[in-house]
Amino acid sequence: MYVLDANVFISAKNAHYGMDFAPGFWSWLHTAHAAGVVCSVDAVRDELMDGADELADWVKALPRSFFRPVDAVALVELQKLAAWANQTPQYTQTAVSTFLAGADNFLVGQLRDQSVRLVV
Repeated sequence: MYVLDANVFISAKNAHYGMDFAPGFWSWLHTAHAAGVVCSVDAVRDELMDGADELADWVKALPRSFFRPVDAVALVELQKLAAWANQTPQYTQTAVSTFLAGADNFLVGQLRDQSVRLVV
């Protein structure tokens, strides 16, 4: 399983795979998800929905199963990750807060001990 970060969607839309130019790419994402090949996490969905653009509209049309919710196991991992980040002296509090507020910590926390590949 490949788990996609928001940058995969945003970069594709803004660069080489524009939604009107390369609709096959976007259709393939639907097909790949249905085949159990790709997914993402709820925090990425939230980031993409903030865009209020054609990408947000496309995300709204995806099956809800495309984005993994935070479950009890993931919540424990997220708590461990937050504790580690806050206890690591080389990171400023601003950097830690920024990391914990975005989707990246959810990607790392939710996928830490699973046999998946993260695509950023």
